[in-house]
Amino acid sequence: MSDLSDLSDLPQVIDHLPPAFLSASARTLHEVLPAPTLIHLPGVQPRPVFVSVLLHGNEDVGLLALQSVLAKYGDRPLPRALSIFVGNVEAARAGVRRLEDQPDYNRIWPSAAPATPHQRMAARVMGAMRAREVFLAIDLHNNSGRNPLYSCLSATGAEHLRLARMFSPLAVLIQAPQSLGAAFTPICPTVCCECGEIGNAEGVAQAATLIERCLADDFGDGTAHDDVKALDIFQAFAMLKVAEGLTLSCDGGAADLQLPPELESFNFRTLEPGHVIATTLSHPEAEPLRAYRLDGEAIAGMLVRNGSEVCLSTHAVAAMFTRDLRAIRQDCLGYLMQRVPAHAL
Repeated sequence: MSDLSDLSDLPQVIDHLPPAFLSASARTLHEVLPAPTLIHLPGVQPRPVFVSVLLHGNEDVGLLALQSVLAKYGDRPLPRALSIFVGNVEAARAGVRRLEDQPDYNRIWPSAAPATPHQRMAARVMGAMRAREVFLAIDLHNNSGRNPLYSCLSATGAEHLRLARMFSPLAVLIQAPQSLGAAFTPICPTVCCECGEIGNAEGVAQAATLIERCLADDFGDGTAHDDVKALDIFQAFAMLKVAEGLTLSCDGGAADLQLPPELESFNFRTLEPGHVIATTLSHPEAEPLRAYRLDGEAIAGMLVRNGSEVCLSTHAVAAMFTRDLRAIRQDCLGYLMQRVPAHAL
């Protein structure tokens, strides 16, 4: 694996699409692009659509969607310029979300002065896109758990809502610190598309359709009120994280914290107070599962202990709950949301 410890010259920037890009898999893309890369492709309209892929190395939906779109155009000019940020190629080579010594590539996008090498790399990407007067930004992801296709938004401006509506009738407002979506939202219409689990063909197809429509300026018509009515919008207010050092299981195996096998069926369902999120068989004095606001502040009383059971204390809609133990440890177990009424937007 290449040594990318010095990020001062990254991302590498190119103004053409390497031919092998169209046939590479996420696992082999490092042979074409050995480091994070910003690709600028010309189009009839000069202000570019920005698409980010592989911020998480095992989530290949963005690569597959772009390959589908670009193969259709072949040698024909794009109707609008396209800028592609290819993120964590090292993790993609290994088939994992991120390597253990890496940060999450969707948490390196600073709102203030960049403080780390990865943040400085992300700031260079943003500087390049500002200079090109980016038209809109699309961040493509797979889910680690079973969820419907949905959009993540950091704001509810009319253009953001319209972009979300073009992808899915479901949208989640989520202020994820230092995420790409939060960073690009003040600059241009921005959406993060959660395209289902890895291998979900519907997710690839819908992501490709969104890219094509944006390149063709096909935003439809209507008003912001129409967009709100066409969206079922949720607000994420908490994330659930497992305490460090505990063993986990999702299959009934002995562990400090046992997650129910049907955990992923909770997603986009309303959970009642008293709903059992997990069972703990040891460490009774510790909080095995904790709720945090999206800014990282702990929320007291959101989860309660009932003997060995860890239960929800309030009504909430679940999202992004996953049985992927590595994703749970590197990110979180899932999020809690509430539905946002149209009149509140």
